[in-house]
Amino acid sequence: METLPSVCPLDCPDRCSLAVNVEDGQVHSLGGSHEHPWTEGYICAKVKRFGSRVHGPERILHPRIRTATGWVDASWDAALDLVAARFRAIMASDGPEAILPVWYGGSNGLLTGGGLDIQLWNALGVSRCERTLCATNAGAAVKMSYGTMAGADPSDVAHSQLVMLWGANPSASGIHLVPPLKRLRERGGKLVVVDPRRIPLAGVADLHLPVLPGTDVPVALALAHIAFVEGLADELWLDLHGEGWEAYREAAMAWSPAKAAAVAGVDAADIERLAHLYAEASPALVRPGWGLERTRNGSDSVRAVLLLPAVFGKFGKRGGGYVMSTSSGYGIDSSAWQGSSAARSINLSQLGRELETRVDPPVRAVYVYNCNPVATVPDQGRVVAELSRPDRFVVVHEQVWTDTCELADVVLPATTFLEHHELTKSYGGYVVQWSDPVIAPVGESRSNHVVLRELGRRLGVDIPMDELQMAERIVAHIPNVPDLATLRANLAVPVPSPIQFVTSFPEGARVRLTPIPRHRLPPVDAQLPLVLISPATSAAISSTMYESETDVELGVHPDDAAERGLVDGQLVRIWNSRGEVRAPLNVDPALRPGVVMLPKGLWRRATKNGWTSNALIPDHVDEFGRGACYNDARVELEGVD
Repeated sequence: METLPSVCPLDCPDRCSLAVNVEDGQVHSLGGSHEHPWTEGYICAKVKRFGSRVHGPERILHPRIRTATGWVDASWDAALDLVAARFRAIMASDGPEAILPVWYGGSNGLLTGGGLDIQLWNALGVSRCERTLCATNAGAAVKMSYGTMAGADPSDVAHSQLVMLWGANPSASGIHLVPPLKRLRERGGKLVVVDPRRIPLAGVADLHLPVLPGTDVPVALALAHIAFVEGLADELWLDLHGEGWEAYREAAMAWSPAKAAAVAGVDAADIERLAHLYAEASPALVRPGWGLERTRNGSDSVRAVLLLPAVFGKFGKRGGGYVMSTSSGYGIDSSAWQGSSAARSINLSQLGRELETRVDPPVRAVYVYNCNPVATVPDQGRVVAELSRPDRFVVVHEQVWTDTCELADVVLPATTFLEHHELTKSYGGYVVQWSDPVIAPVGESRSNHVVLRELGRRLGVDIPMDELQMAERIVAHIPNVPDLATLRANLAVPVPSPIQFVTSFPEGARVRLTPIPRHRLPPVDAQLPLVLISPATSAAISSTMYESETDVELGVHPDDAAERGLVDGQLVRIWNSRGEVRAPLNVDPALRPGVVMLPKGLWRRATKNGWTSNALIPDHVDEFGRGACYNDARVELEGVD
């Protein structure tokens, strides 16, 4: 058995360095390594079992083409010739914008998504995929308030006296934050959890505030209210760095703790306690997650929370400020190797609507990679209907046979991150990492780079770079990484992490506290009594590794179950104006009343009627980030005979 180094590029902020045990050309087991110090030599249970996906029964081994009588295996040449012929015909009749690449973060590596693929799409002039399923609302909030100021490093928790987790659950995603938070508590520091669930870390927290999803703005403004009324705000700092802070103070005066508590379904005394805990601690770090961005108030909610360090004067020390994505801290300009395009953009969060209504020109072909839209995009029923239309040509490049593959005309086998070169940067820390393949491609699988280079040649776009040459070009535009040879030799290269308002400032060193964050109800089904949330769990990363899940349960608080005469294990239906989902009931006291839960990324086989939470999620988007509003789904619940 041989142990080889690798890196997990899946959609998690930690970016674990790996030690992969390989025997007879197959992955025997995966564990952590110490190449990336933050990940401390251990990995999550999800990735530990990744070998069962690489060599499992769902793996796609050969190109497949749908015929009038069913699926048939095909050669790569036959499959790519067919795709190229259909694309050429569509571009000739309707123009290149009639073709839409649908991609996301199935692998967040810089080679697998954002390398040659974007060069090809830009050269062809096809429609651009606006990838808004996650982080765009939060990203808009950061930019509106702090411009391009880099986020603090999560490892700065070692210097903090208080950490506030707001809509973040490190026990399920970003697990390497958990030990530092426990060490924080051991040395006498404070931990606060703001979350509608009693997540594992709530059990060791000094305060758990179980706010109703979508009510983060009132709670954050109530904290600011207390700060201004009781003299806890740093008004001298705000005079120096705060733009529009007087208007923000006036808006906060409208949200007393009692008023915010009534809206959020929490105790006003707990809001007051949180304000005092936060004011008294220094340094104090706010760690918002991506849960609070997933409503029509998403960017407003994130802004309201991220402005608390400015109001309370928590910047200027390591261990203070806020931690969110660290991506902007690398100073990378991806247009340097991707080029640009003037083609129209199509919002992935509204994929079903866009496919149904676009006429300028209509989308006649879809090329899906790094994404399983049937499992991840809102308004699932419309997505399925539009991808099933016989007049729309659908190509899916995928590792395993997903729900989206079922709707395709051509399915192409993709490599996993253990079978191709990859270049990654952490978005929950500051490190750039490299990994070589540890096994040969399984079956006839090929990487995105190889497949799209071959497809480009057939379409008249020759990009004469292999993966290593592309990596060299990308690394040349990553500050603080000398070259690819150095990166390959070291496997991981740390990048200097900033201290906010010491070594990292927003443009003009001014924080923008306006426009004032708003609180609004969902635009559809607002009259229904329950909020459906679909958070990350310890079982999968988005939709990756849910292929074996069946009979997933719907979580509900005991009070909500009792009010409806429901018992644990009973088959129930949740419904709204968009449809219904049927699943067994899990009576769960870790949820707060008024909230029901199904995990995000479920495949259709996981429920009793073949629909998941996305079938109930509306496809309206946040005003500023244009991102999905998963937690705006309002539902009712009842038993099924």
